[in-house]
Amino acid sequence: MNKRQKVSIIVPVYNVEKYLDRCMRSLLGQTLKDVEIIMVDDGSPDGCPALCDEYARRDARVKVIHKQNAGLGYARNTGLDVATGEYVAFVDSDDYVDLEMYEKLYVTAIRTESDVVYCGFNRFYSENKVIHYTNVNSEHIYKGEDVNQLLLDFISSSPKCKKDWKYEMSVWHSIYKREIIKENNIKFYSERNYLSEDIPFQVDFLKAANSASYIPDTLYYYCMNNASSLTQSKYSNDKLERSMALYNLLASKTRDFDKECLRAKRFFISYMRAHLYGISAMDIPYNEKIRLMKELNDKDIWKTVDSYPYSALNKNSRLICFLQRNRMYATALFYVKIILFIKSILHK
Repeated sequence: MNKRQKVSIIVPVYNVEKYLDRCMRSLLGQTLKDVEIIMVDDGSPDGCPALCDEYARRDARVKVIHKQNAGLGYARNTGLDVATGEYVAFVDSDDYVDLEMYEKLYVTAIRTESDVVYCGFNRFYSENKVIHYTNVNSEHIYKGEDVNQLLLDFISSSPKCKKDWKYEMSVWHSIYKREIIKENNIKFYSERNYLSEDIPFQVDFLKAANSASYIPDTLYYYCMNNASSLTQSKYSNDKLERSMALYNLLASKTRDFDKECLRAKRFFISYMRAHLYGISAMDIPYNEKIRLMKELNDKDIWKTVDSYPYSALNKNSRLICFLQRNRMYATALFYVKIILFIKSILHK
């Protein structure tokens, strides 16, 4: 592969034998032909390593790296180390993309002279149930100070906004100029240390970027392959610790233009609410749920985020925060149980 590719698509692979072909067919069939597909086998224990090698034999655009398991964030870093494209993209190997995704993103990047381009996405439950999410109704271009505003909106919404998030925070619905990543040594953190590896990457990239674009097209398919309920991941002390570590990291990265760290605080508060949902959904005795809720509330970090203007939150979020902060555990569990029941009916 002598010429420089337009887009390097980095695909971490781990234990996704059932879904890998669906993903790869969508990448190999891209209308943008000048791509390289970097498959990073993260020590997968199934048949994925052999499948990766077979894709490389079939198509010269495919590169394969076999490595010891270290997690999603570090697998992406391995891909970045060998990428040669003008832009880079990230795809989770149990998802897939629209065949025009990278042509549309790349054409937009060149036309608007953008360092990064984002698009909408689809939440795929089944062939008969696909929900479309677009964060913008028309193409938006951000330059100068608007890029900093976009950065903050990726972390969470401003206090005056009722929704916790304005934009999808994941890195898989976008392309990023590789030169900026390389010049600023931007890397992914490990999700084993921080609850999200995507948001710190977005923050670091946008801090270094001069321009960004967002298009409304829903081009990425985020697949709910193993979703047995609305609450996919249960609460654990490890997740709580990683939530607090992520808050501290985001606060340190954004304090220069968000002095009170309001976006990081709202992010943390919303994740505490998610942890409460997780506790409620766990198949454990009621007394154990109460114990975990007390554990959730007894962290000193609440003193740090307590200055957040809770009154600006929507009614549901405000009530849950009130119940949490006033240690009304039984009422909080009952209320969350009702919410989860209603959502389960709506999502059937």
